[in-house]
Amino acid sequence: MGSAGFEALIDDVVARVEEAVPAAAFKAMEHVREVAVSRTPIETGNLRGSAETKPEPNGARVYFPGPYARYQEFELGLRHEQGQALYLTSTIISEEQKVLEIVDEELRKAME
Repeated sequence: MGSAGFEALIDDVVARVEEAVPAAAFKAMEHVREVAVSRTPIETGNLRGSAETKPEPNGARVYFPGPYARYQEFELGLRHEQGQALYLTSTIISEEQKVLEIVDEELRKAME
């Protein structure tokens, strides 16, 4: 294989990886959403039920809508029978390695 063939091969791998990034990020953020929901405070269940993973142009994000979600996330003085404050923040920290594993696995598949 000449250098032109090698460059074409590398270009193909790069294109497949770039194409796979949004789906890999979405899958990883779905994991974050699932764990965060399990930590989300419950009063009526509406907050847990409102969590979404939303695709973004270059990835994805976990979304809990409205000011109530922000209040429950950041108001550290609240006491919860089920769930906790910083339900999303703590998940992002604790699940960092798993998120990287999911992205790694998905991008490796794209390179095969």
